[in-house]
Amino acid sequence: MGIKRALCFISIIILLSSCASTKLMDSWKSQSFDSLSSAKILVISEHPEIYVRKLYETSIAKKLRSQSINAIEAHLQFPSLEKAETPEETTKILQLFREADVSAIILTSLKQTIETQNGAISSQIGIPETYSGKASFTSPKSNENLATIATSKTYVLEALAYNLTLEEDKQLVNVCLVDVTDPDSGDRIRKTFTKIIGDQFK
Repeated sequence: MGIKRALCFISIIILLSSCASTKLMDSWKSQSFDSLSSAKILVISEHPEIYVRKLYETSIAKKLRSQSINAIEAHLQFPSLEKAETPEETTKILQLFREADVSAIILTSLKQTIETQNGAISSQIGIPETYSGKASFTSPKSNENLATIATSKTYVLEALAYNLTLEEDKQLVNVCLVDVTDPDSGDRIRKTFTKIIGDQFK
């Protein structure tokens, strides 16, 4: 292999290895966030696949426990827990949480899949304005204004932290939006996402 060809080959390897990235895009905390350090936190992952949901809940709960935070996986504490579809169902779920002394929730989900061109997103993604209004656990809002152009795939993961002991419109105390571009490993995504959530408590 000639020098030019070798250099070209090396450049391609470097380019490909640098494409995959996981980073914190944006985050927000209320003044009440520190109160979660002494709360019993239920970690809930909204994922259609049970196996993946359990992996995320376990990873995040273990990370928080390693930081002396009382966290429990939803699939262990409430194995039959399902997403509330009505206000009545939400009331019943919150009652179950109270009976189990759960006073806080970390809710994670995949918010959006974005296609970008040449690594550029045509619109800025950040904390939606609705979050600054401290939405309650019963009515989380999502950011619907995300770009869709083709070439590279970016996944936006979201983590919402709620303090259920606060007034309804002040329960949301932390929001993290995590950007995952062209991931080469689901395990790496989960570990980095978990670390970002744990770092919120430092």
